[in-house]
Amino acid sequence: MKTLRESEQQALWRLLADDDARVIELLEEQLAGMGATGRRFLESARSAAPPAAQRSAEKILAIISERESQEAFRDFCASGEDNFSLETACWLLAKTRYPDLDEVAYRARLDQMAQELRERLTGRETPRATIEVCNRYLFQMLGFRGNQQDYYDADNSYLNRVLDRRLGIPITLSTVYLFLGSRLGLPLYGVNLPGHFLLKWRSPDVEFFVDPFNQGQLLDRDDCRQVCEQLAGGFSPGYLLTASPRKILARMCRNLQAIYAENDERRAAQMRGYVELLAGS
Repeated sequence: MKTLRESEQQALWRLLADDDARVIELLEEQLAGMGATGRRFLESARSAAPPAAQRSAEKILAIISERESQEAFRDFCASGEDNFSLETACWLLAKTRYPDLDEVAYRARLDQMAQELRERLTGRETPRATIEVCNRYLFQMLGFRGNQQDYYDADNSYLNRVLDRRLGIPITLSTVYLFLGSRLGLPLYGVNLPGHFLLKWRSPDVEFFVDPFNQGQLLDRDDCRQVCEQLAGGFSPGYLLTASPRKILARMCRNLQAIYAENDERRAAQMRGYVELLAGS
């Protein structure tokens, strides 16, 4: 790995302190092209350079980190894998907006939540009673809920922010539930209803549905039919099929594409590209 000489570092510090936006933009391109050497310089400048240079270093680091995270997620979407880990995919998606999030800490938080749930379950509960225990823990004790007041806030779609704020939309609240269920060995699966997202408990002799957006309300097939008729004007049995990780991830990206279309065309275009890759892989 190349090491910058002291004179080179001083020259770059002076450029970082320049108040010309074009200079900073060109410097960003140069340092990004230097790979690990450029990142190491920026991390050093962030703490040791004069204040104006520190601010520019922080900004450029954030831009580079976001770009790298977006490229990583794009590569993931283009990989062609089908049975990938949805949780891994959700963290990669979240990093496109929050590249410095501590994935290890968030995974540990989910592990701890699952452990607390495990301690509340005896293993002798019926399937519905198991879900009732999960519902009390998630929605009453921890206070997770659907964001009715600001449904189209982009943060409702990023797993880290859903865990931080305990707010989400149907698909992200369902994924939190899914990831806990996976840790507990519960037979829960995502269901892509038109206009809504549910979970399905499917074991050899039991099937019912769970609506995490509505505090874990339990539904049967007739209830789901009514939801579809209200939201989509009709029902098809295919609506109740298990959704693959790819379909769930694509729906998350489509949600974000629609949200960003209102105020951030660059991010909307990125999400559109991810959806196309997921559809075409």
